[in-house]
Amino acid sequence: MSPQLANVRERIQRDVNRINADGFGVGWYSPEVSDEPAVFKDTSPLWNNYNLGSLADRIRSPAIVAHVRAASRFDPVTRENCHPFQRGCLLWMHNGDVPGRARLTRNVALEADDALLAQIRGNTDSEFAFTLFLVRLGAPPRRDVPVTELAAAMDATVSQITGWHLDSENRRPLELNFCVSTGKVLVATRFALSDKEGPTLHWRESESDSGERFVVIASEPLSEADGWRAVENGEMLTVDANLELAQLRLEATDRLSVASLPEV
Repeated sequence: MSPQLANVRERIQRDVNRINADGFGVGWYSPEVSDEPAVFKDTSPLWNNYNLGSLADRIRSPAIVAHVRAASRFDPVTRENCHPFQRGCLLWMHNGDVPGRARLTRNVALEADDALLAQIRGNTDSEFAFTLFLVRLGAPPRRDVPVTELAAAMDATVSQITGWHLDSENRRPLELNFCVSTGKVLVATRFALSDKEGPTLHWRESESDSGERFVVIASEPLSEADGWRAVENGEMLTVDANLELAQLRLEATDRLSVASLPEV
């Protein structure tokens, strides 16, 4: 989370080993206006979008989430499929892959009620995982929800998806780097069931020019500055309303000892 959007281009820069050119999204909170965030998405490559540059120079916010997308072969490049996904005060992002799309869709549909299913606008595994998270959260999302409640729902979501995956015959790598925020608190995960290293996750504390403390969380370090810390595979990072951080072991981490998945 950051106090401003001015450097958003740097915070969502593309990975040097992969061109994420299938759209992007930025969500930011203006609590003096609404508990619900503003969201700007587009299917154009991030670096070609003039409007984003204009917004980045002028918007200030206590909490920002941003995502650049590399679509899977199953998903069309549409605005509905761009992250972050929003439900009330919540913003959700995913870096990774859930193999077995039909199984995930069917299982989530069996768990979610009609109201939650009606809110799904795209067809990504990421949005269906978000719907499962909302089922596990239970009560409608509110901005003052304790970070412990978000963490419990996130842990249950990762564990459930992992269980479905292990119960199937699909042995493609499972990658569940999720992030959810209310604008006051945030939870992010790093979890991969694979014989190769999955997507990474890092964080760093810093101060603005005015001396205001903030936290940056990103897939990879966004600068050469000291202080970047890695989240290990099987861990969850929580940030509370006072910007206090904790790295916690996910329940599904015990399943990382399962025999390595064969390369597909």
